[in-house]
Parts: sequence; C-alpha cells; structure tokens
Amino acid sequence: MPKLALLLALLLTSCGSYDFYHKVDGHGKIIGNPTVDWVKPNQFLYYQSKNRKFAFRRCNGELIVPQSLKTDGGSIPSFLWAREGYSPWTYAPAYLIHDWLYEAHRRGLPGGIARDGTPLYYDKLKSDWIMAEVIKSQMEDEETFGKSKSPGRLKAIYWAVSRFGNSAWNAEANIVKDPLLPKFVTNNIPLLPALKTLQNEITPVPIPKKLAGSPVKPSP
Repeated sequence: MPKLALLLALLLTSCGSYDFYHKVDGHGKIIGNPTVDWVKPNQFLYYQSKNRKFAFRRCNGELIVPQSLKTDGGSIPSFLWAREGYSPWTYAPAYLIHDWLYEAHRRGLPGGIARDGTPLYYDKLKSDWIMAEVIKSQMEDEETFGKSKSPGRLKAIYWAVSRFGNSAWNAEANIVKDPLLPKFVTNNIPLLPALKTLQNEITPVPIPKKLAGSPVKPSP
C-alpha cells in the first residue's frame, strides 16, 4: 500500500490535528483486555469465546462486542512499525473493534447494540469514527499510556482508514468458527439476549444528551 504509507507519513505533521482530536469523543470505556491467537506471520485469530468480557461502550451507551474474526491488528505498512505508536498492536482494542465493525457489515450483522437492546448497523463513516473514539480513549488513559497523546497520530490513522478502507469494507465476509462456541453461535446468528446480559453486567457510562444517537439502518 505505497500511497497509504506515503500519506500516513505526510499526515504525521499535518495541521489541524488538535482540532480533530478535540472533535473525537474519548470518554467511551474499553472493557476487558483482548487476546488473540497467532496463526502465521501477520495473521491472528480473535476468538469471542476467549474474550467474553471484551467490549467497547461508547459514551452514548452503545455497546460493541466483537465476534470471532481474523485480524492483523492495525493494517499499517511495516516500514512505519518502528515509529512510536505505529505498531499494528499499539491500539489493539481499537483495531479489533474496527475489524469487527467492518466484518459485521460484510456478514450483514448488527455491529453493536443500543442501550434499549436495539441492534445497530453502522455504516463505514461511523465505523471509522468509532475506531477514532477507541484510540482516543486509549490515549486518554494515563495509567497505561502516560501522557502519550498524539493528535497527529490519531488523525493520520483515521484519515488513512477513511480514505483507503473501501476495499476492505466491500470485501467478502470471512467467517471464523470458534471451536469453543456451539454451532448456532459460530454461524453468526446475532445473540441479542446474550448481549443484553453483558450490557447489564457493565456499569453504564453517563450519556451526554448531545451525544445520544439513534440506530443506523442497514443499507439495502
């Protein structure tokens, strides 16, 4: 991806990064710590059965719980991996949430669930924005990241996926069968009752009125 690599490098010092950073909400909550299984170089499997408590709750109360999927972390050109913050796994929770939202679209499944249990279908624009929210929530976590906030890096990563993610968004679904889950789950039937249960187990994040949203209808 030479164009992506070049644009990422150019965007590292792009103007307007601080304005963009302040537009992204960073008050969502990452729940749990995700784990992945190594398959081969640059290919990993994320199993839902091993990550039952991993989720992201947006500040408007929407809950995103990834199902099993293949991942390479962040699809960042390898020559940028040595730069601070550009490892494919620096923002692993954000990349896994983003991978799931794309894969949910490809499978025709809801990517998340609203506070009232309504299934949510996110479009590409919203999926990319949610990734930015998760990254910022990580950057704002001083216990883990210290004071390593980087508006330029956040803008660069968001800009790259929003500009170059169309082929991945429109690709074929890649269903992963989780060996530890029953067949009806690995066939990717949305388990809304299970999501509601998990939703009730997690302390809700207060919803600012201006951020409360409505479900996005699936594209025809």
